[in-house]
Amino acid sequence: MARPQVLSRAGILAAGSLVTLLAGAVVLPAPATATTQVTDLGVLPGGSSSFAFAINSSGTVVGESAVGISDHAARWNPDGTSTDLGILPTGVDSTAMAINDAGVVAGHGSMRDAAHTFHTHAVRWNLDGTLDDLGTLPGDIASEARGINSAGVIVGFSQQPDGVRHAVRWNLDGTIDNLGTLPGQHSSEARTINDTGTIVGDSYGCCPGTRAVEWAPDGTIVALGIGSGSSTSIATGINNDGTVSGYETTDTSRVARWDGAGGITLLNPLPGDATSWASGIAASGVMAGKSFTSGNTGHAARWDADGTVSQLAPLADGKDATANAVNDNGQVAGYAITADGHFHAVRWSTGAR
Repeated sequence: MARPQVLSRAGILAAGSLVTLLAGAVVLPAPATATTQVTDLGVLPGGSSSFAFAINSSGTVVGESAVGISDHAARWNPDGTSTDLGILPTGVDSTAMAINDAGVVAGHGSMRDAAHTFHTHAVRWNLDGTLDDLGTLPGDIASEARGINSAGVIVGFSQQPDGVRHAVRWNLDGTIDNLGTLPGQHSSEARTINDTGTIVGDSYGCCPGTRAVEWAPDGTIVALGIGSGSSTSIATGINNDGTVSGYETTDTSRVARWDGAGGITLLNPLPGDATSWASGIAASGVMAGKSFTSGNTGHAARWDADGTVSQLAPLADGKDATANAVNDNGQVAGYAITADGHFHAVRWSTGAR
């Protein structure tokens, strides 16, 4: 069953040399609570669990829902109705990871090759209901789509037989671009793309460790700034102003926000919690993500543009909840545990942006 990879491994190149933007980390104070309304989006017929991974400006949510023993990509409309987006012809599972405002959906699905081996391929669900296999880089065996912009350009990764991944971009003309890695590293993943064509994600493998990176529309890669002593950073979202969401890890993980120049600001988790990460950002700078206690109990959370953090209501008291995406109207999509112990896709609404 697909899950966000706890966000998985979630500067300037001049004359061919990399200059990493190192910025002093600014830590903003914690605090506050917000009044939010949480809506249980339910499951597809025959299912008991579901997960939401993305939301567009109309409030349409996409993710996956169990259907029997399989998981199918699902769409939840603003009116509460749900749609099974289906699977590839030789597949058994699928997951929707991104949706643009036009309603085009990107994600991945399993497929069986000639040797009857299952692999995951990036897919696109079109407005007419058709499903396109986006394929892989030449010689690769698997791929996943993670993000899509308003033009319909899709990003994600393609995976070699040895497990090495390269960030890729699927263009409107059907071509696929290998976005490459930072110098000295062997793997990368693209997580999202904004409407200017700027892509963010991470590069990893050897030195200097996993780093949040940004690809310009021409494919130039730069490393985003890190705070003092950081060992890992991952970029998970970017808005059209170029502000980036993500997180940074030393001994603990902290939500990070990068400005358009690559400078980093670290934000506090919820009061009493120990760690946090952000998984998406809106035009206003609001970020959505998760805050954890030292005992690893998770709370869905949002960080306002001024750094104020607030908890998003769970479905049941004390139950775990995760926020995965936020739209420009302040609505958040994710999932939470129900009173009877199942994960359900949810949508949060709040008056504040």
